[in-house]
Amino acid sequence: MALGMLMVLFVVMSVLGAIGILIMFLAKKSRLQSGAVYVMAAFGLLTAYLGANSLPSNYLSAQLFRWAIGAVGIAGALLYWKSSEESWKLAGRLLVAGSVVLGIAKLFLL
Repeated sequence: MALGMLMVLFVVMSVLGAIGILIMFLAKKSRLQSGAVYVMAAFGLLTAYLGANSLPSNYLSAQLFRWAIGAVGIAGALLYWKSSEESWKLAGRLLVAGSVVLGIAKLFLL
């Protein structure tokens, strides 16, 4: 029963992450795109929180690594927010996408 619930959580989080990343990169309207960047940065921070709290308290280095993954997403959102050039905005979106993908991978697969 518990493994079935974890499978459902994994599928839901993976689908939400994939849809959010697709919207973040394929949206034509800048307002929708920037909203997706901020929502996905929060989602990356949520996966970091879940990953860090799922570990025992004596696994401090693994917990710090999970929080660092979430911090990369926040840094990407800040880079997207502060930049005016499209190349820096792309770098911010890539950081946020990497944070979401690594957070889900570390939470469920690795």
